[in-house]
Amino acid sequence: MNYIPGHQEYLTPVPEINKIDLKNGAELFLIRRGTVPAVKLELMYPAGRPFERKKGLSSATLQLLKSGTTKKSATRLADGFDHWGSSLNLDFYIDNCGVKLFALEKYLPKVLLLLHEMLTTPSFPITELKLYQRQQKEKLRSDEARADVLAYRMFTEYLFGKKHPYGYNSSVESIEAIQRQDLIQHHKSCYDIAGAKIFLAGSYTDHSLSIVSDILSSLPTQKNKSKSPKTTSKWPIPGRYHIAKQDAVQSSIRLGRRMFTRNHPDFVPLFVLNTLLGGYYGSRLMQNLREKRGLTYHIYSTLDTFLLDGYFLISTEVDKSRSALALKEIYKELARLRDALIKPAELKTVKAYLKGSFLNYFENVFAQSELIRTLSLEGGVQAYTQLVTGIESVTSADIQMVANKYLREDALTLVTVG
Repeated sequence: MNYIPGHQEYLTPVPEINKIDLKNGAELFLIRRGTVPAVKLELMYPAGRPFERKKGLSSATLQLLKSGTTKKSATRLADGFDHWGSSLNLDFYIDNCGVKLFALEKYLPKVLLLLHEMLTTPSFPITELKLYQRQQKEKLRSDEARADVLAYRMFTEYLFGKKHPYGYNSSVESIEAIQRQDLIQHHKSCYDIAGAKIFLAGSYTDHSLSIVSDILSSLPTQKNKSKSPKTTSKWPIPGRYHIAKQDAVQSSIRLGRRMFTRNHPDFVPLFVLNTLLGGYYGSRLMQNLREKRGLTYHIYSTLDTFLLDGYFLISTEVDKSRSALALKEIYKELARLRDALIKPAELKTVKAYLKGSFLNYFENVFAQSELIRTLSLEGGVQAYTQLVTGIESVTSADIQMVANKYLREDALTLVTVG
């Protein structure tokens, strides 16, 4: 394993990316470690919200992949995976859709044939679509009754706008508008194996690798097909919004702003700032609002990046009677970042925490595959090394600069529910 040079007491490992190109154009990433003969196979398709024609279509198509094939019902398909001791997960990432399979190596040939059938001949039965729609409408009613969920829904809507793929919220109307033909078309358009990235992780033999390569290479592709993600360039004006819920005991607070993608030159100093402010247990927000004042059990900040955009968010739940005080203290912490340089000892602690957190990716082969999956979608190993080395070079002045550039009160959108 390679390492990024650093202080004598600490070296940051660098993941080794081994990749082969399949005959149908798909990229197969190989992560081989361990002794237990079990594997994780994950296929990532560019099939998320930026690529859909109707609201909610990308998530619906993904979840209904397991609703049956032209030869098997949903029950028979599920029983087939269970029979061979495998586990199938369908994971929705806002830009991508993931099909994840855990299996014992000795049953790979059987399980892969089931997976091949599911991916190539999904039937999307009307009965399963109607069941999915009923479940989603019930979930929507439940979500809209929760202050924390409602606050996040409104925050993203006010941040990006109702027409942006990251900003819209599902509704009864959007759920009911999805038709079987929409599912078929989205699957045909977005589940093209030539555009997918595949990750095989675990302990497996060359023979098993050959079987995986052969079966996945037989997945069909549509040549000369291009897909362009859809977005809008209009940015809603920052504002403050309150949604009253008389029966709520707590107030849900969401404060933040629209940002940018991971390749922006200010990403690394903002990444460090976010950790310092609310990205770990010893952060300033936790120390102030939880440890010092007892205003909340948990408060955090996050800097999330996507294919087209990104955002910064501070999130917490507090007693309704103390929400004004909580907001005052949050704004005070933001002002501290803008007005005063961080002391060297605090910055050193944050950097040590961040560098130590990277080790979690190397704990086991499946964790490492998560890192390689992320890197394959967001800039490769170069982006990883630039982040690690960039963290080391961030100064207190850099953090103060981006705080003043991006975290002024008038640039932030606030949503409170309660």
